[in-house]
Amino acid sequence: MVKQGPLREILLLQENVPDALVVTSLTRVTTTATALTATPHGYTTNDFVQMALAVPSGYNGKVKITVTGASSFTYPVLGSLATPATGPITVTYVSDAQGGRKIGWTTFRTMHAELIPVKAWESLQVQALQGQLDYRFRIHSVDSGGITTQMRALWTPQWPAGASVHTLEIGGILPDGDGRSFTFLECGEVI
Repeated sequence: MVKQGPLREILLLQENVPDALVVTSLTRVTTTATALTATPHGYTTNDFVQMALAVPSGYNGKVKITVTGASSFTYPVLGSLATPATGPITVTYVSDAQGGRKIGWTTFRTMHAELIPVKAWESLQVQALQGQLDYRFRIHSVDSGGITTQMRALWTPQWPAGASVHTLEIGGILPDGDGRSFTFLECGEVI
């Protein structure tokens, strides 16, 4: 469907909500815990995950992992914890070593938007202060409910025909005027 008028660009908004995985075994040897997941986890060494619902609770928390297999990883713990851990243990991806997210992007909403040109001086000013500003979109304010800067947008320009998809990080959500009618999404290209 091609929308006529200024709101003719289509943004696919995504949020990063990784699923919790079931941990089938959690054991400790000296100060290293080894977790086995029921399904392949997709993690890489130095990722951060959130361990939850293990007993004793010393196994729980945000931890940096070392991947040892498609369904296993290790992380440091206190050497005095009872082993094996019990409980309905789960693990959820938090971030990579640099604090970014790569697992769990799901569709939040598809919406129509108007592409607003970004002036060169604005882009430079934003880069100096907070990050990258490549694109600005105007959306209806009623559509902006729930959108956060933790989300990203996939955008395929309507012109030229056959344009490739852009993955955009949402860096700002700003009201247009009084904010009752329109809102701006300020976005930077994910490289």
